[in-house]
Amino acid sequence: MKMLDNAVTARRTGSRFPLDSWERSLLALLVIEIIGFCIGIPGFYDGIGSLLGLTQNFLPFGLVALGLGVVILTGGIDLSVGSMAGLGAMVMAELWQGLHLSIWLSALVGIGTGAILGLINGMIITRLKTEPLIATLATSFIYGSIGTALAGENPPSGFPDSFNALGQGEIANLLPYQLILFVVLAVFFSLLMSRGAYGRKIVMVGYNVEAARYSGMRVARLVCSAYVISGTMAALAGIVLASYYSAVRADMGDILLLTTITMVVLGGVSIFGGEGSIAGVVMAVLLLGVLRQGMLIAGFSDMVTTMVTGAILLGAIALRNLVSGRGTGLAILFLRLRKFGRGKVPEAAE
Repeated sequence: MKMLDNAVTARRTGSRFPLDSWERSLLALLVIEIIGFCIGIPGFYDGIGSLLGLTQNFLPFGLVALGLGVVILTGGIDLSVGSMAGLGAMVMAELWQGLHLSIWLSALVGIGTGAILGLINGMIITRLKTEPLIATLATSFIYGSIGTALAGENPPSGFPDSFNALGQGEIANLLPYQLILFVVLAVFFSLLMSRGAYGRKIVMVGYNVEAARYSGMRVARLVCSAYVISGTMAALAGIVLASYYSAVRADMGDILLLTTITMVVLGGVSIFGGEGSIAGVVMAVLLLGVLRQGMLIAGFSDMVTTMVTGAILLGAIALRNLVSGRGTGLAILFLRLRKFGRGKVPEAAE
């Protein structure tokens, strides 16, 4: 139980600063990246408005990453986020076009659809004792097929301007609505996971599920709630994408999966669960998003940016495994050297 207590309290005692060393490193890299692109790439910076406007091209990834981060903190994975994004947006579009419901009411139903799909994922994993990788891979095919069937030969398009403003609009031609939405949700998720009892329980489940169960936590309910959050955020991202393009396609969420997993892992969330923070995920969202936009403006193709994203994913996992306290003997040696550098006597290994 001592190891479990250490995992829960590490975020409070590990640093005097609001951000830990990994997050501060990401913040420093983000600043360097923006300065480098502004100086080295013509057309990247054309005023603060244009710089903030670039975020509209990648913040849907960030919305998915916020929800996916909660799932990965439990030690699970959700490979169906792309399909849920597409299906949630498709449900919204069909209600608006077919049943002539209000676009905003239809959007709420679409987001609710994502929550239901996430609950189905969680129930399959907890009730049927199915590995998250297999369960969500299977449901991704199912949800994607349902979305394709709903789309038919002529996918919906041409949404009202008031709705399109969510993905395309700005306040005073400066502050995108997408950015406001992302900031509000990022603050909420950061407080929820770092300050609330729910976040501590999620971390405990990911760090040691048996200890969490022994301590009286309703592990199955917590795991299901994480997948509900993931499904809700994926569907919200699909809604935002629909407003950005003023059109819906069943497969438009397929581009979300690889990049969002990379954002979560690069943000410091361990793929084994139990370690990481939403603040780190937010830093990684901005870092990778700006990197992608800078490369595209510089003339690199989508294929190259995708290849770089994959390389960053591998590098982030390798680096975190090397320096994580739950990794190999090299990780333990790293932690001992760090304690020695702070003038503390290394404790015996648990």
